[in-house]
Order: sequence, then C-alpha cells, then structure tokens
Amino acid sequence: MTSTNDIERPPLPEREIDRSLRLPDDQYIKEETAKDLIVLHHTVGGSAGSTHRWWLMDPRRVGTAYIVGRDGTIFEVFDPKYWCYHIAVGDSKIDKRSIGIELASEGALTRVGEFLYAFDGKKNLYNVVDDKALFYDHGELWRGYQYFDRYDDPQIEALWLLCVNLMATYGIPHKTPADHLTADKRKYFDFKGIIGHHHVRQDKTDMHPAFPWDHIIRQLRLEEI
Repeated sequence: MTSTNDIERPPLPEREIDRSLRLPDDQYIKEETAKDLIVLHHTVGGSAGSTHRWWLMDPRRVGTAYIVGRDGTIFEVFDPKYWCYHIAVGDSKIDKRSIGIELASEGALTRVGEFLYAFDGKKNLYNVVDDKALFYDHGELWRGYQYFDRYDDPQIEALWLLCVNLMATYGIPHKTPADHLTADKRKYFDFKGIIGHHHVRQDKTDMHPAFPWDHIIRQLRLEEI
C-alpha cells in the first residue's frame, strides 16, 4: 500500500494559488474538521468566475474549497480546513470530512442536429463536425447523456499537483474506487481517498467518462479498491 510519505510531493508555491475568488465568511461553514477524502466535481459552467458568482447568490452555503480553471489556475475559494455543502446526499458528515475540487467545465451536452448544447439545450457550444477535439463522444448514453465537454490538459496537470499536496498535508489515503463509472452511496459514502461526485450520486455526471482516471492513478500512485 502506498502511504503519503511514499510519493514525491511536487512543489505548489504560494503564488500558484489564486485567492481572488474568495467566498465571504457567511457562505461556508467556518468549522475546522479532519479530512480524509477528496471529492472531484465539474462546475457545469464555462469558467471559475461564473461558478463563484452563482455560489454568491446561493444562500445554502454550497461550494467547494477549490475551482480549477480551464487554463490550470487553481482558485482557493475558502481554506480547505473548513467545509461547505457540496455532496448533497442528506448527511453533512461526508461534506465535513471532504475537500471538494471543481473543474470548470460545461459538463454533459445535448445534441440537436449538428450542434451540441450545454445546460440541457440552452447554450449552443460545439459543432459535432468542426469541434471534435473539444468534446467527448461516449458512443452510448451514460446517465442520460452521450456527449460531454472535455476536461482541459492544464486542468488535469493542476489537479494532480493540488491533490498530491492536499493528500500530504491532510494525510488523505492514496486510494480510489476501482469502478470509475458506478454510483453506490452505501459503498462509497464512508470511502477514504479520492472519489468523483458521481460515485455517491446516480444523478450526477461529474466526473464523466472522459476523465483520465488512469493518469491520475499513476501520478498519485493510488490504490484501486
């Protein structure tokens, strides 16, 4: 088994954390809690800024500690030693012990003719012929969708650097589910390591099938269980 001391911790200098999108104190729960889980999300929005603005309008104190922009910028929205609601499975215990990370992405896409739309048809995004490099075609439906906005390479690079630093700082186990596409709240609710939001919510598509789990597993030396 890989321990947090077995993996080289790449430097993540202070200047690489952008704190320009901080949430006000009343938008998250300023209670220090032990962390043993990282939960990965995508925003269903084109930018970190649009997601931050949405959270500011939500009185339910919903958000994640980090948003990773498409260009790889890591925004720390609040100190990860605190917590916010981001799982929504009816029990705040998993929110308290986890650190949420969002990747800025349009998420699942709907096809109408030759075009792909985000927000279930409200935002024209891609042409299926001209923009193939920008979206992922799963070939069949997964949770009601066949097409998804691709995650960007700079995001993935920033994500694994952020994760290895958080895992070393908080002693989060180097483990992840072996099944990358299945939701099982009973199985994963008490999981310790790294999971996607979709692992505990059947109605969620983050992280969708184009997420490079194999790359993250290699980079972080995760044990699949």
